[in-house]
Amino acid sequence: MRSEVVSWVTALVLAGMFGAVMAFGVAGGAIWAAAAIGLLLITYGGWSMRSSVDSSWIVRWVVAGYLAKIVGTFARHYMVTVFYAGGDSFRYYRAGTEMAQAWHRGGIPALSGNGAFGTQIVEWVSGALFAIFNPDLLGGFLIFGFLAYLGQVFFYLAFRRWAEPHHLKPYAFFILFLPTYMFWPSSVGKDALVVLTLGACAYFVSRALESYEIRWLIGLSVSLAGLGLIRVHIAALVLAALVGTALIARQRSDAKPGTRGRRLLVLGAAIAAGLFVISFFPGVLGVDLSATTEVDGFTADVVRRTSESGTIAAGDPVSGPEDIPGALALVLFRPFIFEAREIQHLFAALETTLLLVLTLVKLPVILRNLGSWRENAYLVFATIYTVGFAIAFSVVRNLGIIARQRGQVLAFFIAFLVILGWKETGAPTEDITAVPEPPARAEEARLRAQPGLSPRAPAR
Repeated sequence: MRSEVVSWVTALVLAGMFGAVMAFGVAGGAIWAAAAIGLLLITYGGWSMRSSVDSSWIVRWVVAGYLAKIVGTFARHYMVTVFYAGGDSFRYYRAGTEMAQAWHRGGIPALSGNGAFGTQIVEWVSGALFAIFNPDLLGGFLIFGFLAYLGQVFFYLAFRRWAEPHHLKPYAFFILFLPTYMFWPSSVGKDALVVLTLGACAYFVSRALESYEIRWLIGLSVSLAGLGLIRVHIAALVLAALVGTALIARQRSDAKPGTRGRRLLVLGAAIAAGLFVISFFPGVLGVDLSATTEVDGFTADVVRRTSESGTIAAGDPVSGPEDIPGALALVLFRPFIFEAREIQHLFAALETTLLLVLTLVKLPVILRNLGSWRENAYLVFATIYTVGFAIAFSVVRNLGIIARQRGQVLAFFIAFLVILGWKETGAPTEDITAVPEPPARAEEARLRAQPGLSPRAPAR
């Protein structure tokens, strides 16, 4: 009875705040109402996503991560409006508020026709969201920051399906609290929507790799479509990693009957979808991937456009296997501290230095565990995606751009780092000289030894 009262009161408070935000917009005091709505939704989401391996801590961590996300959103807003006094967020916000008027008049606005196709999609999505909430710029940041945080939660859920219990806290810490995710995808624009759709793709990939069931492939198709509308090359990379995983990874021992046949069907469908994406590139990017000269010209143009300002890393795009380590270092670990020229680059450098040191410390364990790499299909997927992302983004030499885009790869690299590099601590060891414990203590020890279980937290 008491829990029902709490649920009804929470629902009424949530409905009241939601109505106030819709009626008066997301400005002034309503900013805090919008943040509170997000907090309540995230709290409920954290509670509903608990499992036997993380039920004792995941709700607190998810809530704390969202509070950190709010701090990062306010910091991002300050940087855009005060530090730079401009940026793409202003364009998306203006276009979104204009399109919101068309929604209010009962029509469906057409794409603006200005800029790249992905840019127009983000403007359209902004208009649909702003038609509901009618925010100011800061309110728009909160809305997009909330969507990006959902993507971070999806990354964790994807990882949990393939990880051991002792892997979960390290991964959750990075994915929920890393500055890259707290700060960069917290503004009105592409980055937040890419993190959301890419996180959803990661979750449906992780579910699909278990037994290649159609229901998860449908969810993956929808997520890929949303991602592809914004950044088609990232969607193509997800497809390529899925194909590579289907070819390389070993099948799970607990896979359902018929998995092998469904796996072949998925492989064929993914290859067909990849060919479609390749044929789609000329209309989106103006380059034919089957023509070497056009690809070379496109690559040279990307290098030129991304090297016109900011801190530029020396080097050339990947042209052979020997260039891949340098591309990985560029995408994952730069800028180095001595390369930082601005305050935001210094913060990025501190983060990348932490990741570099951690990778070097864990490298001996990673090398010892590489023999089991093919046993974990999601690990295979994360590895292929990370390497592919490094190769693709090696054409971008601007360290500022790389820092903003790093959230599209870190979730997968950290999965690789944690699964292979984290050893279980406090594992019980056999002691043949030990005196047998009383039955009550023996039962307690048995429960503690089971992942995610304790005498006070029985399995769900």
